[in-house]
Amino acid sequence: MKRFVPLIAIAVVAGAAAVATARHVIPVDTVSEAVKSEIRAVTGLDPVLRGPVSMSVFPARTMTFSDVALGEEAAGEPAVAVERLIANLRLLPLLAGRIEISDITLVKPRIAVEIGSDGHTNWSPLVDTLARALQPNADHTDRVLSFSEIRINDGVIAIRDPAHEFDETLEGVELSLAWPSIAKSFAATGHFVWHDETVEASLGMADFPKALAGRTSGLKFRFNAGPLKGAFDGTMSYEPSLKVDGTLAADAASLRAALRWTGDTNLPEGGLGRFALKATAAVNAGTIALSCS
Repeated sequence: MKRFVPLIAIAVVAGAAAVATARHVIPVDTVSEAVKSEIRAVTGLDPVLRGPVSMSVFPARTMTFSDVALGEEAAGEPAVAVERLIANLRLLPLLAGRIEISDITLVKPRIAVEIGSDGHTNWSPLVDTLARALQPNADHTDRVLSFSEIRINDGVIAIRDPAHEFDETLEGVELSLAWPSIAKSFAATGHFVWHDETVEASLGMADFPKALAGRTSGLKFRFNAGPLKGAFDGTMSYEPSLKVDGTLAADAASLRAALRWTGDTNLPEGGLGRFALKATAAVNAGTIALSCS
């Protein structure tokens, strides 16, 4: 084993030297533009850099953008405002003079969802852009898109619907998004804080490009909070209007505690103990119907 230690040390030093050389051979501006181009190709969104940019090659190979905005502004703020966007770079392509991203981390992003009186949101144009970017015939300049994971660290999701006086905020959002740069499916897993409870959640779409285009796609959703847990398996589409069909299951140790957690404080006295539900759920044009067998 001792004979291999010097060889390992030499390999590490050689690798570090090679990466450091690549750092000087490839200008930071060139790497920055390549990273922006890949983010644009994979997500359809054009990053707006409002802060400094830095590059690190050892021990980690990262490109860090500060104060980044994604998407058009609504109510005075962009759809996504990120304190730091970190792109981790693949080693071997970097040594060969190519820029390929292994994954992206959004540190302290604020995601704003503004719902208009017509039911459309500030994300509607972004969804159209994403749908075009993820189509099989989209122009990706004949290269393989390299990253398929986006992580969200310590994020905030703010949802506002002024017409219905709805204003909710999800805090402490920690999510891992399996981005469909190669496969069609999309998955998001992680947790967030809502009404002072940590909610473990997962979301899966069988065909993300179809879902973005408004066509029918398989949908699975799971959540587990302190007062309530639930699951949905079915399909969804949103053209010409939102339509969801499937099976909904939910249970709680105390229905009273679950309703209070969701915001219903005007509860009758007594009862409302253990609760379980399994029903066929249908959402169509803003109406919700449950059918229990």
